[in-house]
Amino acid sequence: MTELETIVDQIPMPISNVESEVIDGEVLLYQPQQTRAVYLNPTAAVIWSLCDGKRSVREIIRAIDESYPEVGADLKEDVLATLRQLKESGVLVLG
Repeated sequence: MTELETIVDQIPMPISNVESEVIDGEVLLYQPQQTRAVYLNPTAAVIWSLCDGKRSVREIIRAIDESYPEVGADLKEDVLATLRQLKESGVLVLG
């Protein structure tokens, strides 16, 4: 079973105390009790904005594909890589 097959039905959601701020077109995520911040480029910021605790990974991929059809074949892997990085950074959980 591939990573995509195991994750597509999971629902990503931000950790409850993550705060965000837009700086020069990039999104900065941080948790007040941690000393690190996560910078999101515009693409990652779109993915982050769709992680509302209601949409599954499959629905996020579909929404981005419909809004940005020019992204093409690498879309699924790009979304998975971004979600993996957000999870590893401690600002997102998959449920």
